[in-house]
Amino acid sequence: MNQLPEARRFIKEPGHADTNVGLKVNFIPHHNPDLVFFNQHGEEMERLDLGRYSTQQIHDLLVSKGFKRKEAKKYRGEIRTCSG
Repeated sequence: MNQLPEARRFIKEPGHADTNVGLKVNFIPHHNPDLVFFNQHGEEMERLDLGRYSTQQIHDLLVSKGFKRKEAKKYRGEIRTCSG
């Protein structure tokens, strides 16, 4: 994942993957970072290689797929997210 700094940033740094409602990150060391969409029966419907996207493109992709971001709120100089 170190060879894919944009995908790594989205997955591991606060303020990115953790701010998307309904997005679950299953980090598997030494595996390609894929975004996998499942239907209501748990069947895989689509798989996208996140290594080809910038951090902002990943955010935009999730919005295009209907994901909503949590609002960031400030507390004593820190940014924290709330599930709203």
